[in-house]
Amino acid sequence: AAPRARGGQQNANTGRQGGGANTGPTNQPGISGLAIDGQDHIYVFNRGPKPVMVFDTAGNLIMSGADQVINGKKINPDWEHSGTVDWDGNVWVIERDAHRIVKLSPKLDKFLLQLGTTNTPGNDATHFNLPSGIGVLRNGNILLAHRYGNNRIILFSKEGKLMKQVAKGAGGPGDKGKGPGEWDLPHKMAMDAQDNIYAIDREGHRVQVFDKNLTYVREIANEWNPWDIGISRKGIDGYAFIADHMLERVHKMQLKDGKLVATWGRQGHGPGEFDWVHGIVVDSKGAVYAGDTYGQRLQKFVPTTAAPTQAAR
Repeated sequence: AAPRARGGQQNANTGRQGGGANTGPTNQPGISGLAIDGQDHIYVFNRGPKPVMVFDTAGNLIMSGADQVINGKKINPDWEHSGTVDWDGNVWVIERDAHRIVKLSPKLDKFLLQLGTTNTPGNDATHFNLPSGIGVLRNGNILLAHRYGNNRIILFSKEGKLMKQVAKGAGGPGDKGKGPGEWDLPHKMAMDAQDNIYAIDREGHRVQVFDKNLTYVREIANEWNPWDIGISRKGIDGYAFIADHMLERVHKMQLKDGKLVATWGRQGHGPGEFDWVHGIVVDSKGAVYAGDTYGQRLQKFVPTTAAPTQAAR
């Protein structure tokens, strides 16, 4: 069954330049990442005045924030990349170009923890280089993916202590690889009910799978350019959703074998179309939410038995 788009109105003030999928303003306005909590609240990490905006499933804004000064520096939305909501409801925000991740309380009003050193790139346990993706396991341990500056995924304890790193060599900028546990731009990640980790290797055109101890299990490769992966918080239905930048599409994928069971989307600003689809989550009822960077919008898709439309092929 093809998902059906809800909403999908074009934002008339996109700031988008040109017509191709790889052109646009250098500051990349719009949505940079999505997360969802146990109450199906959708957290939109965006490059605007309020870096975190929280919506209910009907699209009503219920909270916003993460614009305060932390450790002497205000969170800069132009540098934001993504984030997550952990099992206690705390919100983690990746400030990419400041090379840090900050943990905020569920109401976004209290600073709790920082990983990385503000404005100081590096390749050790306390210095990152353009981090991009984060996940929190059920036991509180933290996973961090590096994007442009480094090529590694790191496992931290819930207190922020380095436990393990997976990379080729030291995982620095030049340590790109195509083998198991190697990376060509690690981007984002999601976990299933057993805390198996499904990590996007963006330019490697694959998803690498690890267990909760960050031990390599297998890979899922395809003809795609995956930018994000969404698995429901319960993680028991056996499916993931892939945000694919190659042709601006979304795929529904079986976790057991990587088989694609549904695909929809294309380049554009109409319903069921995407312009740099950069974030994706799924709620407890199976609805899928996909966010555009240049489209500057969030679209909701709900399961239906109707035939796919032209826009959702």
